[in-house]
Amino acid sequence: MRKALLLVAVLGLALAQQAKPEDVIKEQCSKARVVAELWHGFTGGAPKAALENLVVEFNKTQQGRCVRPVPQGGYRDLSTKIKAAFAAGKVPAMAQAYENNIALYLEAKALLPIESLGVKLQGVNLAFLNAVRFGGVVYGVPFNKSIQVLYYNKDLLKKHGAKVPATLEEFVALSKKLSQAEGGPVYWFQPDASTFAYFFFNLGGSYLKNGKLVLNSKEAVEALTLLQNGVKEGWAKAITSGYINQNLGSGPYAFSVDTSAGYTYYRQGAKFDLGVATLPGRTSGQVGFGLVQGTNLVVFRQASKEEQAVAKDFLQFVLSPRAQAVFATATGYVPVTEGALKDVVYQTYATENPDFATIVRQSRYAKFEPALAEWEQIRFDVLGQAIKEAILNKADPKSVLDKAQKLAEDLLAGKTR
Repeated sequence: MRKALLLVAVLGLALAQQAKPEDVIKEQCSKARVVAELWHGFTGGAPKAALENLVVEFNKTQQGRCVRPVPQGGYRDLSTKIKAAFAAGKVPAMAQAYENNIALYLEAKALLPIESLGVKLQGVNLAFLNAVRFGGVVYGVPFNKSIQVLYYNKDLLKKHGAKVPATLEEFVALSKKLSQAEGGPVYWFQPDASTFAYFFFNLGGSYLKNGKLVLNSKEAVEALTLLQNGVKEGWAKAITSGYINQNLGSGPYAFSVDTSAGYTYYRQGAKFDLGVATLPGRTSGQVGFGLVQGTNLVVFRQASKEEQAVAKDFLQFVLSPRAQAVFATATGYVPVTEGALKDVVYQTYATENPDFATIVRQSRYAKFEPALAEWEQIRFDVLGQAIKEAILNKADPKSVLDKAQKLAEDLLAGKTR
């Protein structure tokens, strides 16, 4: 509730007028001479509302121009529709895009370099910025970026006199101990590439070796074996229906490694004292690496000069300290600029919600997935399926990863689609 009030109080947005942001935007754009469409993959909740509120505020400053956000379903739906728009010759001015989407769009020479538009990128998180730098050129503005963190049950740990684990070894040992005491698995996870990435990265893994994609490295086998053994040994529980936060209360829960974008949902779902900590690392004193997820905003070459001008001003607005602070505190995404951390909105919120400061601290220990044009398909349909086979069907980790490697190589070589 405080976040919604904060948006209204700080920006004076349409909610204060008891009008839906989407209706306000429709009215704003009906009067505009230049309309720059922004296709996005937010399906609802705080992210969609926060984006629309930002757009409303931006449009208020425009004379005869506006940004119109257009939802396209989920992120995979969005990328599919962008590719269809290429074929039809009708693309929006802007869109959300993962790093691998950017690589794909660059193959079609469809994107404008961000700095060629005149957007100033000083103060943007360098890790996020470098992830959208291709051939030394920045093609995206980091937007809704989340980082994995450790969610935990403070009450359960207090009950057993346990401390938050600092290393991966401590994490596994404590999960085993608490599971035995509570009579059920206390580490909950979704059997997908995101969960896998945390263990993979913190066991020393890297997806790219000498420029080649490797899915079946010894670190990958070790990570998948660790998860599989967790289920076998009774300390890890695979959540296969809904999100983890939607299952809270269905059994003993102590830990999950999940995206910071789920922070508000965990708070809503937890009937216990929820804690948020930086991730257990490989060794003592080393914060664990978390997978960065979330998209960037890109601008398409096919946009008219007038639309490009609107896009430039909107992107600069999005990067402003106040816009970043409000968007981040409303959604659980990480502020992408240093200036946002000094803004009174962020500082007030972080003081009242120390967990959010932990999220920002974790963002300094970030890892990215490969920026390959084919990664989306590999992530979900190849690696993701291998992970499910090992966890849910008890298949041999090495065998399924070897198969995944072959499938990925065939896809990258153009032998399959």
